[in-house]
Amino acid sequence: MQADYPAAHSMDTCFFAIDRDGHVACFDTGEAGAVPVQALSGDSAYSVRQQLAPLPRVAVMHDRQGRVTPGQPSEFNEHGGRMALPYPTLVFLASLDPVREEIDAGRAVEVVASEGVAVLFRQMPEALAAQLHDSGACLGCCLYFQSEDPSEGSLDLTARGFFSYSHLTENWISGAYGRVRRPAQPIHVDQLPPRIREAVKAMRFDSLSFAETPHIQPIEHTDCVSWESAYMDVTGTHIRPIPGREEEYADAYDELAEIGENIEVEPPPGHNPNSGEE
Repeated sequence: MQADYPAAHSMDTCFFAIDRDGHVACFDTGEAGAVPVQALSGDSAYSVRQQLAPLPRVAVMHDRQGRVTPGQPSEFNEHGGRMALPYPTLVFLASLDPVREEIDAGRAVEVVASEGVAVLFRQMPEALAAQLHDSGACLGCCLYFQSEDPSEGSLDLTARGFFSYSHLTENWISGAYGRVRRPAQPIHVDQLPPRIREAVKAMRFDSLSFAETPHIQPIEHTDCVSWESAYMDVTGTHIRPIPGREEEYADAYDELAEIGENIEVEPPPGHNPNSGEE
C-alpha cells in the first residue's frame, strides 16, 4: 500500500531559507508566523514552489520532535486526535503492535519516522483512537493533509529534498517553527536552477543546521515582519515585543501578561506596574 492520501491544503504564505550547510527549508507561516525581511516569500515564493515539481524525488521522514510545541500545550502534544474525525490522521508510536491489524487490513500505512514509528490513517476509527490514547501508546497525533497537486500550491517539497517547518502556535502570537518533515537526502541550494538558487540564498541561518534544529524562531536570528506585535521565544517560556512594534506591544501587554505563570512576559519600555494604583 502506498502512502498517498491527497487532500486540499491552503497556506497563508511560506518563505525559503538555507542553513550553514547550504541545505534548503520551506517555512509555512500560518497567519502569525514571522517572516525574515530578506527571505523569498509571498507570491514570489509561491511561484517558485510551483516550479520545483521536476526535482528528483527522495524519501520523506516524519518528525515527531518538531511537531511538539516547545514549553506549551498543543493539539499534537495533548493528543488532539483523540476524537476520530473523517480526515487523514498521522500517529506516532513506539511500536506498530497496537495498529498491526489496521495495517494488515489496508486501513492504515506505516510511514518513515525520524524516531520510533509513524502510521497514517485514512480515517482514525473512534474505538482505536480511544484505545491508543487511554493506553498511552500514542506519542502524538495530528490531522494530516498533503497534496501532490502543484496547482493548489501544496507540492510536497520534502519529497524534493527540502526540510519542512510549520508555525506551531495559534494565531495570537508569532511563535517558533517546528521541523515537521525532513528529507532522507537533503538537497543543496547549488542543485537548484540558477534563478531559483539566487532567490533562495537571500536568507541564510548562518548558525543553524536544519538537520540538527527541530525548532526555529527567526526573530531571534534576523529582522522579521509579522502581523503580530509579540513573539514567543524558541523555548516557549518568554514573550517579547517584535523589534519595531513596541508601541503596539504596549497596547497588548495587559492581555499578554495574563497568559499564564509558566510564561514570562517582558514589560514594554517605560512600563510602570504601579501606574494603576492609587
